Amino acid sequence: KQWYQRRVAITAGIEPKLWKEFVIPALQGSSTGEVKSRVGVSPQLCTSCLRVLSSLITGSLPEKLSPEITHEILDTICKPEVNESSHSPLYIELSAVVKSVLNIHGSTISEYSCSLLFLLLRLCSVSTGDELIANETLIVQLGELQGKDLMELYAEHAPTLVEKLKGVHKNWTRHSPDHNLFGEFLLRSGPTVSTIMPDVYGIFKDCTSKEKDPELRMSMFTLLGRLLREAPTTSDAAKGFSLYSVEVIREVILPNLEWRAGRTAGMVRCAAVSALWALLKSELLSLAQLKQVKEELMPQLVANLDDDDCGTRLVSCHCLNFVLLLGGQECFDPDSLHKIYLELLKRLDDSSDELRVAVTKTFITFFSLIPEDYDRELYKAHLQALYRGLLIHLDDPNTAIQEGIYNVLVEGGKIHPAYLCDHIDNVRHKHRSSLFCDKLLALFRK
Repeated sequence: KQWYQRRVAITAGIEPKLWKEFVIPALQGSSTGEVKSRVGVSPQLCTSCLRVLSSLITGSLPEKLSPEITHEILDTICKPEVNESSHSPLYIELSAVVKSVLNIHGSTISEYSCSLLFLLLRLCSVSTGDELIANETLIVQLGELQGKDLMELYAEHAPTLVEKLKGVHKNWTRHSPDHNLFGEFLLRSGPTVSTIMPDVYGIFKDCTSKEKDPELRMSMFTLLGRLLREAPTTSDAAKGFSLYSVEVIREVILPNLEWRAGRTAGMVRCAAVSALWALLKSELLSLAQLKQVKEELMPQLVANLDDDDCGTRLVSCHCLNFVLLLGGQECFDPDSLHKIYLELLKRLDDSSDELRVAVTKTFITFFSLIPEDYDRELYKAHLQALYRGLLIHLDDPNTAIQEGIYNVLVEGGKIHPAYLCDHIDNVRHKHRSSLFCDKLLALFRK
């Protein structure tokens, strides 16, 4: 702070029309990457120029710093070749320049409001701690100088911002500055997202296509999951995402759930199914919308129960349970349910006890959807496979699994109590403890 005050004192009184002839050209000729510019100015020298510039602005008299000079400064610092850098000290100095401009000549920056918001969001995307707080404060100040709160500021500039990003998003990688900016903007703009959903959806669709870099796709799914989890907090955002739920599932998530060899492909599947779980858990998919995607969604969820990654299997199980609950008997008849249970039985042998417990909860939902007019004789082979497979795990070493299977059979036994009791009689003597067998027999042989 003392050094900054000394720089301001030294530069105070210098006419802006004089210093801008030296500082602005130096910035315009600077390079922000590893490769030097045509005049050989490095990112380090660019940082030094910005440090001097913030001192010069602060030390200038407002009446001497004309709107024309202010606009020339803003034009320069908002250029990508100046503010897109991997040199972190440069971000601090950029923030200082913006702060100086807003403090000295804030009333004249309406014309540059969008560019400054764009720049400050970029700085927020690469900042942490006190630097992040400082940049957030500058965004608030930018709005206040124009008589707007944060949401009004975002709403005014959202169409322009997303239009700028649309022009370059097809060339993004995981580390593209504009990709990070896109995420920062969406996470901060709240209900404003609903006003630009067509463009936002288009960017997500393009950036999660199978041809894209896996790291970019994983990052986009992580961002999508955060947006979907936070959407219910504002009705406008929830409505916007809900309108696109079918498209998001069908064109963004499902293509990335398909099995492909390799660990990286597995990580993409995990990220995609996590985004699906966020969408479902936030209740952004209606029953009518589920009917549109059920035929494509269900086979993929069942297939992912057998994924190599335990996390993918677990989240897929949660999704399957939620979809069954949402669809109910209106969506799932006995024939469609019969396509599910074999994979669920297989997962009861999974290495993860957490997943096995989740499977028991899914089985409870499964049996609750069996209709009262279920043809027990026609489907007796299915009931036999279910009862036999479940009774094996009623003697599981894990008490939580035993209790989970017991609850499943309490629900499943209602379909054909006598048939279940026959199967229990056949295996009761093989169990280390007959406690749960006896409880089921007492329940169904009343």
